[in-house]
Amino acid sequence: MKARRTLISLVVALVAVLVVAGTLLFTRFVQDSLWDKSVTDVLEVTAQGQHALSTYFEKDLDTLDLFADELSAQGHDDIARLNEKLALFGSNEDGTVYVCVDLDTGAVYRTDNNEATPLTAAQFALTEQAGDRGVLEPFLDEHTGASMIGVYKRFSFADGTSGLVRKARPLSEMEDRFSLSFYNDSGFSYVVNSDGDVVMRSQHRDSNRTFSNLYDIVGFEGNDQAAVDSFRTALEQDARGVALFSYLGDEYVFCYTPLEGTAGWDVVSIIPNDVVMEQANAIINATLLLCLVIIVGLVVVLVVYWRSSRAHRIEIERMAYYDGLTGLFSADKFTLEGDARLAERSKGDAPEARVGGVAVAFVDIDNFKLINDVEGYAKGDEVLRELAVILREAVGPNGFAARLSADHFMLFYPYERREDALGTCGAAAERARSITGNGKPLALHIGLCCSEDAPEARDVTELTDRARIAQRESRTRGIVPCAYSQPMRDALLRRADLERTMESALEQGEFFYLIQPKYDVEGRRVLGGEALVRWRRPDEGIVGPDEFIPLFEQNGFILRLDEFVLESACRDLRARLDAGLPVVPLSVNVSRRHLHRDDFLPSYVRIKDRYGIPDGLCELELTESIVMDDLGGTFDIMEQMRAAGFRCAIDDFGSGYSSLNVLKSLPADVLKLDRGFLLEGTSPGTEETVVRTVITMAKDLRMDTVMEGVETPKQLAFLRTTPCDMVQGFVFSRPVTPEEFYRLLDTGK
Repeated sequence: MKARRTLISLVVALVAVLVVAGTLLFTRFVQDSLWDKSVTDVLEVTAQGQHALSTYFEKDLDTLDLFADELSAQGHDDIARLNEKLALFGSNEDGTVYVCVDLDTGAVYRTDNNEATPLTAAQFALTEQAGDRGVLEPFLDEHTGASMIGVYKRFSFADGTSGLVRKARPLSEMEDRFSLSFYNDSGFSYVVNSDGDVVMRSQHRDSNRTFSNLYDIVGFEGNDQAAVDSFRTALEQDARGVALFSYLGDEYVFCYTPLEGTAGWDVVSIIPNDVVMEQANAIINATLLLCLVIIVGLVVVLVVYWRSSRAHRIEIERMAYYDGLTGLFSADKFTLEGDARLAERSKGDAPEARVGGVAVAFVDIDNFKLINDVEGYAKGDEVLRELAVILREAVGPNGFAARLSADHFMLFYPYERREDALGTCGAAAERARSITGNGKPLALHIGLCCSEDAPEARDVTELTDRARIAQRESRTRGIVPCAYSQPMRDALLRRADLERTMESALEQGEFFYLIQPKYDVEGRRVLGGEALVRWRRPDEGIVGPDEFIPLFEQNGFILRLDEFVLESACRDLRARLDAGLPVVPLSVNVSRRHLHRDDFLPSYVRIKDRYGIPDGLCELELTESIVMDDLGGTFDIMEQMRAAGFRCAIDDFGSGYSSLNVLKSLPADVLKLDRGFLLEGTSPGTEETVVRTVITMAKDLRMDTVMEGVETPKQLAFLRTTPCDMVQGFVFSRPVTPEEFYRLLDTGK
């Protein structure tokens, strides 16, 4: 009996030992397997991030190659053409700066600074050490002082002079775009150079920003020197792998992979080991509690293992490729998925590839910032989530939507007819009006690019760029949706070309002025004239004022142009006065922007006094719309004009909605009636009654009256029955040169 008990005890002990040993072996197996799987997943995502960043740098280098090829076809001293190329390649919308350096003279040309400082001797020495082409480590921009990162290329101008071009963008933008995070933001990725210095780091608020070199972490805390040396060698030899080090009492997993196309850079992901092992430890604890039921325990562990591994992958993919607020695709996922769909269509693999095309739409919300400011960010997030649902449903099962940032969204979807593509966006915009923000229905700006409208587009990025152009048109013109067309891109390039050359055009005398005479109603005498600016470009001839005046109103160049016209008119008046020849008042237009400048009137007075022009010969014209926008402020300025010796005229009177009651209060010397009064309406004679009434009232208020836009004898005949003082229009004369105008004044013909 005793021997049997001993035998049973031994068997039980042996079974217990086997169970414990099996459990320990199983526990170790589960621990190692989960650790390996988690680290492999992180390493794979790190490699994907490395590939995306390498591709981004390579695209920048390809663009820089094109830029260098363009410059290689010209001499180094052709500065105007060099600036043209800089303007063509660099939009500067996202902080990107193109730089060209003449390595012979050290001259520097930039897209954001036309007067950059030449290279110093130290900078010359650095360029001599650079290779022919590559990626730059982060540096402080010489002009803005901002931390930048970019690429460079050496080349030669057509005359053999060596040059260097550089394309750089803010380091923070690159870090936001390409930084990865893992395990609920417990781990982050960094880009380091061959010395271990951090080149790019995550901008997340929880990331480690206290170290500047990897070896500050791995070189201490008792880490094995051989392991540290092995890790250093692996980075120097562009190897890919995993290492485990201690830092401040905790273990960290280092997943590293080389960054292609750079001089020894690596992408390194650092994750706390206890975070990686968190779920593995939970499984181990459960296994220990169930050690007596090994089979059941194994099944449970295997099931949890499978689910955990799958959850890891899903979580990592979600963080990398999906927007956390709306659940839509991220920008990178949108590009990858879009390019994949386009590749399928080009091969004919996609079901929808047989007919129609694909559309890319860029969407943003009108005045979204106001919703955040007035109702709070929680309300703003709610609006974004509701809109995301509408956009996801709009593109259907064969399309997809992405949130790029803030209130900017992108759509990608197939269509059979172009009208269907427009209808999809229109329906989404209409549904969005059901969302309320800041007490109003939500309004969208949508730019749409259909593949058939941009056959030259090679990938989804180029379709996106064209959709952005259309979105700007949507915002400007109020069309929703606004479809891209080649003229839009041409207009954008045309606008850039005009803005690029406007300063030099003024300096080189390409702008000039004409004068349109103002006759008495009988057409016998010239009583005045209006100075009108024109632009003659050497390579194309006359540019219409309707094309460049609105543009200069927007960018502010109209301020200099108006002063140029006033000074030119004063110069000619002075010459006539000095010669003892007759003169009449000349009017010049004053833009809305002038009225917002404190030095507006003093600068005009200085021009008038510089040429010694007597009071009453210079007439300043304000449009009716300018006056009506700010009656009180404009009236004060008009009184100051008159006190300074300028005649004051109201232009285009009647083109808007001004009240006749305002007429009695206008401190004006001249009232110019809009040509629209002379256009025949549905009630014949009504226009004549209004014109006669306004002219009579103006005369009673001691204002001179001018009828502009008079083109026909019938219109002229009517005006001769009124007390109108002057007539301006093609019926007597088009705008003419100052020489011709003064000939008409002298001869009366």
